[in-house]
Amino acid sequence: MPQRLLSKLERMRIQEAIVAPLFFTSLPLLFIILFLSIMRTSLFPEGTGEEHMIFEMVFLFLLAILARSVVTYLKQPTVLVLMLLGVIMGPSFLEMAWAPLSEALPFLPTAHPDVFLHEELIDIFAKFGAIILMFKVGLHSSISKIFTKENFLVAILGIIFPFVAGYLFAISSGGSFSYALFLGAALTATSVGITVAILKEMGLLEEKFSQMIMGAAIIDDILSLLVLSLVTNMPSSLDAAALEPFLSVIAYAVIFLVGGSLAGRYFVKKKVDIMKITDKTLLYVFAFVFLYAYIAEFIGLSSIVGAFLAGVLLNYSRNAEHISEQSKSLELLFTPVFFISLGMLVDVGSVISFIWPILILSAVAIATKVAACGLGAIFSGLGKAESLLVGFGMAPRGEIALIIAMFGLSSGALSVSEYSVISAMAFLTTIAVPFVFSSMIQKPCELQRGVPA
Repeated sequence: MPQRLLSKLERMRIQEAIVAPLFFTSLPLLFIILFLSIMRTSLFPEGTGEEHMIFEMVFLFLLAILARSVVTYLKQPTVLVLMLLGVIMGPSFLEMAWAPLSEALPFLPTAHPDVFLHEELIDIFAKFGAIILMFKVGLHSSISKIFTKENFLVAILGIIFPFVAGYLFAISSGGSFSYALFLGAALTATSVGITVAILKEMGLLEEKFSQMIMGAAIIDDILSLLVLSLVTNMPSSLDAAALEPFLSVIAYAVIFLVGGSLAGRYFVKKKVDIMKITDKTLLYVFAFVFLYAYIAEFIGLSSIVGAFLAGVLLNYSRNAEHISEQSKSLELLFTPVFFISLGMLVDVGSVISFIWPILILSAVAIATKVAACGLGAIFSGLGKAESLLVGFGMAPRGEIALIIAMFGLSSGALSVSEYSVISAMAFLTTIAVPFVFSSMIQKPCELQRGVPA
């Protein structure tokens, strides 16, 4: 009897030794499985209520994180990857691609999911991202190296030629007056992020033609944003009543740029420079940026003009590097969301339908910048090879053209098809130009260093 009791106790102990660990290890696993099940059912929620709005916000941020990982892994230009991801997640592409995808994968539903239903939410994130982006661009703009007479000459020619060419292209192809103005404005833009990356990789940032590219590009951006403000407020007729608001915008723009620069310099000197960079200082800085963005929007300019001006003024601060470092988290989060949202607005069907006009427009966009900016560089004393590099370095359109197109779409001046054409042009010029630029860059470098070609 005692032996039987002992063996029974031993069996109970053995069962406890096995069952208890299994129970306590399987319980967390069970909760993980249940949580994953909840996640699965919460994906693409039905309805248009608050749950779906929260889902869209979370999904946008997750896409931004995914895009950052793809950029790091593939070592591709950030703007291109972000826009392409936005195009793929956009309703236009999903509608086209879902039918063959659901046929190949029978477990998928026949109807494509409605990922983004609240356009106003995407628009808010896009504008907020644009403000952060232009603030950061302004914060890295060195005034002394930008505003030289050579850079002004290159930039002004790079504004006039493309604007006229874009306007004439739109009119000749049957476009409306508003479309012609916005297309011309979009062609004035310059994006040299990839160009600068190539120059930096080859150790050529201090060369004269490199400094001209960077300086003229920033002036181009400023002038392009002013062109955007003027185009947005362009009257439909030339009578006195219609011209009054247009002339008011010009007057307000001059007052804002001059008065805002003087007041901003005083704020930076008396407030930002005398404080250590703490959370409180950053609150002052961001209040300054958003105040300037709001005032610019209120008086008829674009909010991104105000954000850019605030960034340029903060560049004067002795704490500029600290401000840039501390604001990086906002840039990492909202700038990718901005470019993804721009890609989502692209109508893939319109791009396919207008592929030949898009290709011709892209060729016109590149040719006008190369000719105009290259000519300005020659007049400024550069050689032909280096001047050609300046022209090609200024040819990518990138984010400023996309911002102009976005404002045209949100204001109702552009249709979705017209927005898609401009976006595709900006996309193609940003992809194609760096390959030509990289292959051309060796010869002027050899000439600059005195090596025979």
